[in-house]
Amino acid sequence: MRGVDVNGTRTGERTGRTGAGQARPAGFGREVAAEWVRQASLRSTWWCVGAAILGLAVFAAMMGFSSLSRITENAIEADSSSFVQLLSQGHFYIVQFTVLTLAALAATGEFGNGSVTSTLLWTPRRGRLLAARSVVTAGLAFVMGLGATAAGVAVLALFLGRYVDVDVLELLGTGVSAGVCMALFAVVFVGIGTALRGTAGTITVGFLLLLGVPLVMQLSGVVFLDDLAALLPGLAGIEFYAGGDVGFYTSPHDGAVNVATVVGWAVAAQIVALAELRVRDV
Repeated sequence: MRGVDVNGTRTGERTGRTGAGQARPAGFGREVAAEWVRQASLRSTWWCVGAAILGLAVFAAMMGFSSLSRITENAIEADSSSFVQLLSQGHFYIVQFTVLTLAALAATGEFGNGSVTSTLLWTPRRGRLLAARSVVTAGLAFVMGLGATAAGVAVLALFLGRYVDVDVLELLGTGVSAGVCMALFAVVFVGIGTALRGTAGTITVGFLLLLGVPLVMQLSGVVFLDDLAALLPGLAGIEFYAGGDVGFYTSPHDGAVNVATVVGWAVAAQIVALAELRVRDV
């Protein structure tokens, strides 16, 4: 048997017995279960989940109050108010960064405290460890995206429910899309974190990819750079879950390209992470 101590470090043996004293490696399901126990035992995991949901609720309250003020002054403003637009902006400015923090801590925590040596001794198949870590973090990120959307809808309904028409199916689609996109972001940043092996470096690179670099490229005023910025995960992601109703940004690419862009970043990050994990000692 194996387990996880109070610090989220794996303990115990990672092999099962097939009989006659012959050991076999733990299966992928058990690896996922062990990774889930490790992440679930860390308070930082639940701080990130709570920050995503509470953060979007607060964002929705501020945007809802602002929109309500405009509508009470001019009823025509209600026609331009969109739940999808406001929620997507909340995911862009708040939720994606909580997912970045969650994934960075999940990927680099064991490198920071040195327990990764024991983990890799217990799990010689490094690709399996990376896959299990990515699956668990992606699952948590999906819950963060979906849960934050639900909280945001509830808060916006309190402010704008009497004035703005709500399409339930459209909001459901936004929530699922946000969850899927946040899950893919988690895969991206688990990959980057595994390759960089440092929390600060992972968060810095993630912030630049999600917000810093695309803003600078747009500020340049060069059309080519502006179009290229749309292929970075932050802008492609918001087009993904907003379905083209971003509000402050119009992508030069349609929905399918944006989905493929985010998936491509996830695949590329995992390939780099696996290569680094296999060739470098800890």
